[in-house]
Amino acid sequence: MMNRIKSIPNYFKPGTFLYSGLFGVAVGTGLAGTVYGLRAIRVLLFDEEHFRVQSRQRYLEKQYLFFKELQETQEAHALASLAQEYNPVDTRMPFQKMEDKYRF
Repeated sequence: MMNRIKSIPNYFKPGTFLYSGLFGVAVGTGLAGTVYGLRAIRVLLFDEEHFRVQSRQRYLEKQYLFFKELQETQEAHALASLAQEYNPVDTRMPFQKMEDKYRF
């Protein structure tokens, strides 16, 4: 039993399977942490994506307002066109006097 306990350090010597596995895990964890940290720094200091997104949102809002105003203008022109064609005499009953509510 004592012999087995003394042989445990032999499993952790360079070149053994357990040593290589633990070394790979340690290096992989360290490398992943470094990559994560560098990406976090890059996002904190050098990320300008939100500027592009805000610019696009402003552009879309301006475009929306332009087309909304264009629609209102076209509707006003259509209404004015209908008003030009309006003839209040056409709204009276035959041989009757025209009511005042139909006059401009």
